[in-house]
Amino acid sequence: MANLIPERPLYRRERLIVGFPLLVAFALTLLARLLFDLLPLPALPELLKLLPMIAALLVPALIFWMLRGGRYTRYMRFHAPRVTHLPFLISSFFVLLSGSLLLSMLFGGTETLGNSTVAFEAVHCDGPLDTVLKVLVTAVVPALTEELFFRGIVVTEYERRGAIRAVLMSALTFSLCHFDLRNLPVYLFSGVLFALVLFATDSLIATMLLHLCYNLFSLFGQQYLNAFYSITGGVELFVFSLIVVLLLSLVIFCGLGSRIYHLREQGGRKDPRRSVPWNVQFYTILDALSDPPLLLCLVISVVGFIVL
Repeated sequence: MANLIPERPLYRRERLIVGFPLLVAFALTLLARLLFDLLPLPALPELLKLLPMIAALLVPALIFWMLRGGRYTRYMRFHAPRVTHLPFLISSFFVLLSGSLLLSMLFGGTETLGNSTVAFEAVHCDGPLDTVLKVLVTAVVPALTEELFFRGIVVTEYERRGAIRAVLMSALTFSLCHFDLRNLPVYLFSGVLFALVLFATDSLIATMLLHLCYNLFSLFGQQYLNAFYSITGGVELFVFSLIVVLLLSLVIFCGLGSRIYHLREQGGRKDPRRSVPWNVQFYTILDALSDPPLLLCLVISVVGFIVL
């Protein structure tokens, strides 16, 4: 136990300011959800209801970005991934897809798959314009804004005292900001994976693309899940197949990720975030969790879980 809870080291306590844009984003997101879910507003297309929730992340992200100055863009890793990262990103997609499905069934119950027929439903689009609108509002824009905020700004702010804190804090805030208690494990898992992909590829564009591919599959891939479920002939074989896909893709993901870091270190590009001592990272995580704006974010998320 002593190894898990190290002695507190001497270090200069940092000024955490990322809690303020987080607090604004949490408050605006909850307000938007409450306006559309609880108040008797005039009927609006479902897609348009997503726009205020997207703006709730985009507005504080852009303001914070501008206040930090032009050099901040370099720290946010705004460059494209390399072609050699493509196999790693493909394995990441299968880890994300299979892991999210398994977690959804684990916490939502296998009845979410239906009994004799699978419960997945294909998205219906009324013409090309409706299809483009659905893709933009429910896939493209959320992927860009959420990655900009949580993997761009939140990771950049928290990684100064180590990668572990950046991964944990970005995943935690990402999952809580959805105000979906039932799917909280799914968001937490995907948040961790997105952050790991960010550090491995050193590219925010890579996480945006991965997030976009997952959103697009969520929109249009249900027919393939239906077909796969029909081939397996039942829940048990379907779940077993997902577990096999997850394990195989995890092995490939970890192997390719280790190779990326090995080649990076061979090229003399050591990652200072990985050399931060564990005892420092442990207590700076506690510092981040006890930051007053973040504590208010936790309160807002609890309120959201209750009322939504």
